[in-house]
Amino acid sequence: MPIRTLAVAALALTAAAAEAGNVYKITAKKGDEEVVYNVKFGGGRRFEQFTAFDPVSKKFVYLTWNRGETAPKPAATIWDHRTGETIKLYTFPDVEPPLPAIPAVDAIKVCPMTGDKGFKVEKTIVYD
Repeated sequence: MPIRTLAVAALALTAAAAEAGNVYKITAKKGDEEVVYNVKFGGGRRFEQFTAFDPVSKKFVYLTWNRGETAPKPAATIWDHRTGETIKLYTFPDVEPPLPAIPAVDAIKVCPMTGDKGFKVEKTIVYD
């Protein structure tokens, strides 16, 4: 088989195996208590999704739209004095104040439920 054909076949397999969305199991400590919950990142074949954490309800929330449509526009922006970045805030369903989208599970440095910095992350489900 020519190398070019192998390269095209490898690219096709890689694209077919690409993951659209993931569910992660988070295990954190709150004193002696273990807290376990799930959080979703990424969209699927038909939709795209932002993930945020609502500190009032203490729940992860999701803003979803159809793939191919324009992504929701930010409701507001704020300037982060620690980094100098401008952070976009989005209106999530059933949440009053706009929230920043969390780009990926790796961006979470402190468990929002417990304050644990040593929490564990395990990918449990891949969806498309």
